[in-house]
Parts: sequence; structure tokens; C-alpha cells
Amino acid sequence: MKEYNVYIDESGDEGISRGSKYFILTAILVDKKNDLVLARKVDDLKKQLRLDLKKQLHWNKIKGYSNKLEILSFIKKMDLSIINIIIDTSKIRLIHSNTLYYHFSGYLYERICWYVRDRKAVANLFISSRGDSLSKAKLTEFLQIHPKKFTIDYSKINEIKIIPNANKRLLQIADCCCSSLGQALKYKNDLHYHYISFFSDKFYTYSNKYVGYGLKYVPGNLENPLELQDLIAFLEQRKK
Repeated sequence: MKEYNVYIDESGDEGISRGSKYFILTAILVDKKNDLVLARKVDDLKKQLRLDLKKQLHWNKIKGYSNKLEILSFIKKMDLSIINIIIDTSKIRLIHSNTLYYHFSGYLYERICWYVRDRKAVANLFISSRGDSLSKAKLTEFLQIHPKKFTIDYSKINEIKIIPNANKRLLQIADCCCSSLGQALKYKNDLHYHYISFFSDKFYTYSNKYVGYGLKYVPGNLENPLELQDLIAFLEQRKK
């Protein structure tokens, strides 16, 4: 059966009513047979940026417009798909900060399962480690005791590994996608929206829609916030 390697990273502070307004989870999905080739190309990108190959590529540490464009142009050429879950922590109630990741990561995993289901495939999940606060056991236990909240087909998840970003080059690409989206929603200007336009065509789409699939806002019972509406309008205008 076909397999996709899925690399998951995060941006923002999951603390409710403190820190950043948005906590974002991003997954990049790569056909397993292309994985090694794409990972090696990340090394080529680091060489172009004059970065030490052993050091982590981290969006927030990259300085200079031209260097950021170099990364975005690289991502634009990659054969991958992207799923983003945007959690508005200012709108969350009755959930403790310590469990926010577990509560809302389910939205990401169900979309990953939809994606691979439609391609008659399974997913191997590589999740960026979060110190001692995230483990495979805790994550799977939480999701399985909340079966009504999400439609996760566990038969589509082949394996789950919790791994430091430094150990997987494609996790570092997930970081760049995730962190640049976080900055776009924070700064709310055309420059940062322009960054997202480089890879918005890679957002997971279903029935020709990416809003709700490759770009999902939580809580889902509320209208998208103005900054997200502005970003979507910018991306739609760039398509014309």
C-alpha cells in the first residue's frame, strides 16, 4: 500500500489567554518514495543560505528578505501537501492549557486520515518533540477516549514517532511553513501574506476548497477572524 510520511510542527503558545493569540499545527505530507530525495534537497538549500548542515533550519532565525524568499521558492518547488490547524486561544474556554495540544491536534489527524484515505494510502507521522510534554502514548490515549469529537480512522495511521526537529530535515520545512503562517496572522500585512502565497497552492483541498481542509480555523463554530479573512482574500486575489 502507498505510504505518506507526514511531518508535524507547531508555532505559537498554547497557553490560553496568554502569550500568542494563535497556536498553529502544520503537517506536510510527502510521498514516502520521494522522502529521501526531498530531505537531501534541504541540505542543498542550507548550502545556498550558507548554513551549517548540522544546524536546524528555523524560519524565525532566518534574517533578510532574500533569504526568506530563497526558502519559500524552494518549498514552492517541492512535491508535498500542507495542512494547517489555526487555534485561536483567545476563544477557547473550559480547556486547560496543558491539554490544548491534545484536544485540537485531533483536527489535524482526522484531515491527514481523509487525505491518505482518498489516495488509498496510509500515513507515517513524525511529530516534532515538545520536551517531556508530548508522547505517543499520551497522544493516542487522549484521542481514543474522545471518539465523538473527531473522525480519525486509525487504520490509516501506520506509525507515530515523536522526534526532535534537528533529526528530520523535513520537520524543518514544516517549521518554515508553520512559523511563516503564524507571522502572517500576527503582522497582518501584505508582505507576510505574500510569503504564504508561495505555498498556498499546496494546501490540502477537497472539492476544490482548501478553507476547512488545508486551512482550518478552530473553534469551528465561529466566523474566521478578520486577519484570516484578509489572508484568504489576498491568496484568492493572487490566483486571478
